[in-house]
Amino acid sequence: MDSDWQEVSLDFLVFRKRTGQFTPYYLKKSGLCLFTQRLTSLKYKVRQIQLSPPELNQYAHIIATIAFDTHQELLWVGDDYGRVSSYYASQLEKYTSLQAHLVSEGHVEQFLFNERGIISLASRSVHFMNRRCLTQWHIEENAMRKLCCMSFLRKDSPLILVAGCQGTMYKIDVEKGQVVEEIPTNADYTMMKVSRYICAATSTGSVDFLDPGTLKVVKTWQAHSSKINSMDVKTDYLLTCGWSTKSYGAPQLDHIVKIFDIKNLEVLAPIPFPAGAAFVQIHPRMSTTTLIASQHGQLNLVDFMNPDNAAVLHVQLMSVVTSMMISPSGNVWAVVDQDNAIHLWGSPEKLQFTEVLNPTEFADDVVHVRPMGQRPMGVDDDFPLNIIGMPFYRERLLSAWGNERCLEVGKPPAVVDPDIVKNLRPNPGGIGQIAPNPRKLFRNQVEGLKSADTNGTVFAAPKLLSEKARDSKVTPSNDSPTSGAAEALLDTALSDNTKADVPNYYANLTIKFGPRLGIEDFDFKYYNKTCYSGLTNNNMNSYLNPLLQLFRFTPVIRNIALHHAAGSCIQDCCMLCEIGFLCDMLERSRGKWCQATNFLLAYRSLPEAAQLHIVEESSPQNTLDVRISIANRFLLQQICRDSRRADLYDSTLDQAFITNGLLTLRCLNCNHETFRHDASHVTTLTYPDLNAIGRSRGPFPKFSDVLSLGFQNESQTKGWCQRCRRYAPLASRRTITDVSPILMINTGLDKSPKNKQFWAKPHWLPQEIGITIEGGNMRVLEGESLQPFRYHRSTVVFELVGLVADVTSADRQESHLVSIVNVTVSERSPREIGNHWHLFNDFLVRKVGQDEALEVTPWKSPVILTYQVRHARHNIDDSWKDSLDLSCLYYNGSLNIFNSREAFTLKPGVEVPESGTHVAIDAEFVILVREEIELTANGSRVTTNPKRNGLGRVSALRVGGEDEGIPFIDDYITINEPIVDYVTQYSGIGEGDLDPRRSRHALVSLKVAYKKLWLLLNLGCIFVGHGLGKDFLEVNIHVPKEQIIDTADLFLQRDNPRRLRLAMLAELLLREEVQKGNHDSIEDARTALGLWRKYQEFEDAGIVEQIVNKAYRDARKTGYVPRWEYEAALAGKQEGNAGVGGGSADMILLGGRVSPEMGMAAGSGTSGTVTPARRGRQGGESEGNGYFERPLK
Repeated sequence: MDSDWQEVSLDFLVFRKRTGQFTPYYLKKSGLCLFTQRLTSLKYKVRQIQLSPPELNQYAHIIATIAFDTHQELLWVGDDYGRVSSYYASQLEKYTSLQAHLVSEGHVEQFLFNERGIISLASRSVHFMNRRCLTQWHIEENAMRKLCCMSFLRKDSPLILVAGCQGTMYKIDVEKGQVVEEIPTNADYTMMKVSRYICAATSTGSVDFLDPGTLKVVKTWQAHSSKINSMDVKTDYLLTCGWSTKSYGAPQLDHIVKIFDIKNLEVLAPIPFPAGAAFVQIHPRMSTTTLIASQHGQLNLVDFMNPDNAAVLHVQLMSVVTSMMISPSGNVWAVVDQDNAIHLWGSPEKLQFTEVLNPTEFADDVVHVRPMGQRPMGVDDDFPLNIIGMPFYRERLLSAWGNERCLEVGKPPAVVDPDIVKNLRPNPGGIGQIAPNPRKLFRNQVEGLKSADTNGTVFAAPKLLSEKARDSKVTPSNDSPTSGAAEALLDTALSDNTKADVPNYYANLTIKFGPRLGIEDFDFKYYNKTCYSGLTNNNMNSYLNPLLQLFRFTPVIRNIALHHAAGSCIQDCCMLCEIGFLCDMLERSRGKWCQATNFLLAYRSLPEAAQLHIVEESSPQNTLDVRISIANRFLLQQICRDSRRADLYDSTLDQAFITNGLLTLRCLNCNHETFRHDASHVTTLTYPDLNAIGRSRGPFPKFSDVLSLGFQNESQTKGWCQRCRRYAPLASRRTITDVSPILMINTGLDKSPKNKQFWAKPHWLPQEIGITIEGGNMRVLEGESLQPFRYHRSTVVFELVGLVADVTSADRQESHLVSIVNVTVSERSPREIGNHWHLFNDFLVRKVGQDEALEVTPWKSPVILTYQVRHARHNIDDSWKDSLDLSCLYYNGSLNIFNSREAFTLKPGVEVPESGTHVAIDAEFVILVREEIELTANGSRVTTNPKRNGLGRVSALRVGGEDEGIPFIDDYITINEPIVDYVTQYSGIGEGDLDPRRSRHALVSLKVAYKKLWLLLNLGCIFVGHGLGKDFLEVNIHVPKEQIIDTADLFLQRDNPRRLRLAMLAELLLREEVQKGNHDSIEDARTALGLWRKYQEFEDAGIVEQIVNKAYRDARKTGYVPRWEYEAALAGKQEGNAGVGGGSADMILLGGRVSPEMGMAAGSGTSGTVTPARRGRQGGESEGNGYFERPLK
């Protein structure tokens, strides 16, 4: 057959001979008309090929099925001998061919595609191969007798459902190449398509709608009286065409196309097709447009929502059409006829099979390189050396060696002082020479000592954000070619190794605090480029970070904690609520760094934690692995108690965590047995004796064997015997009656480190385990032993969610804890196929391979394992957002006797915040711990430990309506630890205001105040305030940017990092004097609300930029302080009181208001509010000096 393009003869209803154009003149304003015109106004050309025989002297095989690849420009063909072939692009150049199925199985039934390859189906086997026809797996079982169809369970799901004219369907995991479930069925299925349901056509002409989760039949629709010949589904519509059996003859094609509404499960009006509908397919890009074809070449292009609009074409073929297919792009049609020919239609300008053009891999061209001896090359040649190219390499190059490998070596011996050499004389003792000491150094003084830093980080930390911003101003990025190289070297340092091939990203991390912005100046993005948030390690008890990440990624724990937090609980130190708040914050942050401040504060307040020596202040002798193991058991018991305290009859958490058993105690003297119930939150592994294993020469124990010993632990102890009436040795044995959905396992390596030899065996830790309990006997299964029992009624399959590991990352560093988590388990819907493991090393988050995640090395030891039932995978329940208990917002109680809160509460049933409700807010803080600063040798100051603030007051005001500006929240928060400084000038809080015994304000706990803000956040309220970013950081809550209106940002001058103070903006724009005395959070919130209203006026008038520029010019005249403060400073200068209005280093930025940071010039190294007096000392009083437009008089 000629391979050149040929014009096709098309008989359209209206054909103009003069122009040679097909014109559907009767479809003028319809969308279908535009589509039809696009098809028919082009001169169609066709590529036609004949299927060639696989070998010489053989007949060509019959084409059984065709399909366009959904990812690459390939057309796949399956024949009646089980062979699969592919053809590339519009030229239909043969690409690959493979005998995928046995000849005895007959023809290929169907193709499915994913990113990795192609799945083909024959009557007795399922085959998966990549696009180069390299086999990935092949499944063939004796029970497979007449398979006919298959479909993915859901879009992008790794599971497919295979069925046929037999009594069993198979669920197959494409990633693993295994049959994961066999489902009995009474129907014979011949076709399958997936949408909202799995639409399965039966051999009797009906369609069963199967639920993708349970595979139960939801609805059955009798589409045709005989067999269904073709069907297609898209969005909520299913179209079928098939055969009907007449009483007077053989079956014939129906003259209609049936339509079924999947969403409403009802039948719609059919589409008439008098020629007999043989094939139907919905257009991939037009959801209500379908192409219907007859066996003799008639094609109708129909909008089935408006069947009157139809385009009719006729293709003249020499034989009957046997198959038809539209490409995923909708630009190409393929038709197969009975003569075994493939006809390709389309426009030459748009011959693309897929919507997104992905490259297809071809074999490399053979390049013949002339030996270097035949091509002399000298140093004077004009061509560059990079023409030769670099060889391929698999290992890291020496040039990528990290800086941490540059070790400090011993210095050469010091040069002997010439005065000593000049005065040398023989030693009377006979050995060497001696000389008098020239006395040029003090006694015991030494020069040039080597660095003795033992706590340094393994790799250099990135620059502070302020340093990067300053460098970018000095040297623009486009003029600095070395900046990108420097960042690349830092990235290389993260991936490099320290000792014994320990990757640097396992190292102990330290936060570098900025001199002005503190922790906000640290570049956390350098350590985390994922969408999962890490936790900072600058708080006390941050060793719990890995365990908290493990809780957050375990769906069962996450769901229970959030539902509890959304309830009515307002108890202090409720760890279950704190876990819920933390999970919500980590999910909202989407990769931004977070702090577990409130959780760790509540944890430290529990007296039981101090008694167990798991609080850092009281457990200096406990190692981290011991401490985290005890803390794991304690936290699980505590959150179960918190759940029962909120609801006495709530046993949800007990059912989730507690493994129940029967403990049998037998007296070794009289054999008397007693029984009692045993409940455990955590299981500790029990290892067999290594020496006994070596002597027995039996098989090496598996993980399941060790876990089974941990469940059914047998031991001896001493206790009271009822029969002997005295203390006697007792033998205890535990029998498990049921297991919980979550298995928290302590590895127990802290008690016997030699048992780490079990973990040294490769792949010893399984990703899946199965537990069966029958007749009081418990079995733990893994690997091949699990497969026969996987779908047994009494078998519970668990998958590994993650682990906490103890890491010793370098010789000079202490060990620390990290968590390694399979984040796929907790995704709402899998975005990618397979499991994806991530390392959480405090604020460093990084994707790691599965082998690395499960590998146990000399420097990495597992401490805690978490397994969860397999069916809870992706079970993320967000229904708590629709059932928030709002009683806390109407709470008017107080911890002290002075309760005047009636004016500061919402009206129950009348005022209900909702999404989009604006709330003006402000918060005030007190200092709990001062910052710790070290002075370096060069005189610079380094912050080793930042100050810690406590929430002292929070106020929220109504926005809109008659009550605008009236507060509905004004809470003072009681603090149960010493307060170092009330900073009354900036907080408005005085001594005794937060003491329940002395305060005349309504006091609430931190839990109540925080929950009110958390409820407003989850209701979708929008917060209006000044400097809210700092406030929310101190409150320890993450609010998305779209829910914040910050007046400090609204009135920010372009390309100017300085933000104007609230008092400054109020004076310039509102003509008000605020913060003149002590600060008041209600006044500040009301002022911010007024500024936002002004901004709206300026925005409507289109003069925002002019107003902002004028405000900065006016603020510069008074040194960026309000005029009243400026005048007070001038008066103080005249009286000789220099520094009036100035601050000290202890001043802090509270809510973005007056502070040393806001008062000083950009880049200034001093602290305190800049006043005219101080300004004169700093930079003189020359014109245009940055603060004042003219000299001061």
